[in-house]
Amino acid sequence: MLVCLSVLLALPVASLRLRPLPHISGIYGASAAMIYFATFWLLMSAPRASRPLRIVASAYLFAGLMAVMHVLTFPGALLPDESVIGNGNTVSWLFIVWRTGFPAFIIWAALNEPRDGLPPPATGRVSPAMVAVLAAALGMAVAFAAGDVQALVPGPAGLQFGSVSTMGANVAAMLCGVALALVLHRGLASRSLYLWLVLVLVAETAGVWLSTRSGGRFTVAWYGARAEGLLASAIMLALLATHYREVQARLNGLVVELSQRTDALQAEMQHRERAERMAAQSQKLEAVGQLAAGLAHDINNFLQVIAVRAEIIKRRLGAAAEADVEVVQRNVRKTEHLTRQLLSFAGRRQLQPQVVALGEHVPEFIAFFRSVLGPGVSVELTLAPDTWPVRLDPTELETALANLLSNARDAMNAQGRLEIRTFNLPAGGAGGGTDRVVLEIQDHGAGMPAAVQERAFEPFFTTKAPGKGNGLGLSQVYAFTKACGASVQLQSEPGTGTTVRLEFPRDTSAVAPAAADAASSPSLAGRVVLLVDDNHDVLEATSGLLALSGMAVRTAGGVDEAWALLQTGLKPDVVVSDIVMAGTADGVELAQRLKKAHPEIPVVLASAYSTAAAEATAQGFAVLRKPYDAAQLLTLLKAQA
Repeated sequence: MLVCLSVLLALPVASLRLRPLPHISGIYGASAAMIYFATFWLLMSAPRASRPLRIVASAYLFAGLMAVMHVLTFPGALLPDESVIGNGNTVSWLFIVWRTGFPAFIIWAALNEPRDGLPPPATGRVSPAMVAVLAAALGMAVAFAAGDVQALVPGPAGLQFGSVSTMGANVAAMLCGVALALVLHRGLASRSLYLWLVLVLVAETAGVWLSTRSGGRFTVAWYGARAEGLLASAIMLALLATHYREVQARLNGLVVELSQRTDALQAEMQHRERAERMAAQSQKLEAVGQLAAGLAHDINNFLQVIAVRAEIIKRRLGAAAEADVEVVQRNVRKTEHLTRQLLSFAGRRQLQPQVVALGEHVPEFIAFFRSVLGPGVSVELTLAPDTWPVRLDPTELETALANLLSNARDAMNAQGRLEIRTFNLPAGGAGGGTDRVVLEIQDHGAGMPAAVQERAFEPFFTTKAPGKGNGLGLSQVYAFTKACGASVQLQSEPGTGTTVRLEFPRDTSAVAPAAADAASSPSLAGRVVLLVDDNHDVLEATSGLLALSGMAVRTAGGVDEAWALLQTGLKPDVVVSDIVMAGTADGVELAQRLKKAHPEIPVVLASAYSTAAAEATAQGFAVLRKPYDAAQLLTLLKAQA
């Protein structure tokens, strides 16, 4: 609309002659060539460019070549009053080729666009860009060959376009009209590229027609046609550049999104690989746990035999064997501790809370662990004599102490002073609303920065070198304290050392003094005990110990044998049975049968499996965990009397 309006406004003055400025053609041709070549490059750079798009791009390549030749052949464009090559007639013929060739390429592109419901036209093997180069070369050859034919003729106002120039301009205008009609007829104007080609073609048609009607060069129409052509082509180039910038921005966004998705996919793959490794590790630990449980059962049975036999030797030989028996019993306890650690590693431990006096238990463990700390570490124990009792699993306490002491040793590089304190923290003070018992372990090592302290209790977090730690030590301490209702606090300063403070709730259950128990407990002499165990050595050793205590012992190698004795009329005062035994029934099933058939007969169960002992305890049965010593067995039997 604006183009048509500008033509109508310029029509009355189209023939008005202005000052001849031949160099304007040089500026026009050079500018047009740059615009056309840039447009060609942008169109050809499109990803997966279709054949029609490549034909449109070739139209701009053809126009760019013609614009270059226009500059070289127009008189005065580069040299004063003469052409670089050719002459004034040559430039007119080239202009006709230029203006007719461009719409011809657009017609070719429109004919190659697929129509709805019809297959796309055959693409052919000829490159449109090659066609553009050949067409430009042919046009230049024709123009140079016709250089002697006058394109301009004398007129009243100077040189004017001849009939050949006028006819060529009209042919160019007609081809532009055909291209416009074809684009509109095929509905291609709805696409942004063809919509702006419509603008270019309208501008070309109007400019050629108006310039030819003006009659010659250097008129208002002649200058206007060149300005309008440059403006339309520049707008086309600007729109293409904007479009490609938007495409590039979308591509960059897609690249970023693809990169993020790739990173997420890699992270997911790593997570799956880690999960698979953890599953494989879990399966290995399960297998190790089953093996460890079996080994612990057998080892604890062996220890049970050794412990009981040592007690029998001590009773038979008296003071002469007391020192040797003490050594045997001490090593039995150490070996028992190792089997507990084995079960702990395998994940088969079960909490078995007991009333513990920290003032007695901690020194015993320190004495056992002393060799692990090394000669360079001195231990300073400060134990309050009136420390209240606490309820916890002593095995888990020993594991926590082992972890804390090992960390303290490593923090001091196995050289320095280690302080261990226990004391009471009454309610109402720093202990809050309940009485608590405090266990503190302080080292004077390297200490921890704040960032490390925040993550110290995280599972698998460690600052130790690879192979020196697995990051589970402090996490076990944290889990242990939470399981028994305690709390753990960590205070550390780099270069000063670290203090770990465990606060356990005071156990308020009534515990009678041992002397009073001994005085008031009934005698076991003459009482009948049915002893059930599938291990012959355990059965023989334990029956011998009970016999030395004055009890009458009947033995059975399994549940079926024990039940047969009971069915034949045996009425024992107490039944002592192993839990895990060969056969279809176990000690828990025997206890349940007795509870129904003979509720007056108490049952004491024993097991080398910590899980079996925990399950039996949960059902309300009295349980001894192997290896037990004579004092533990006799005390429990007296409690059942």
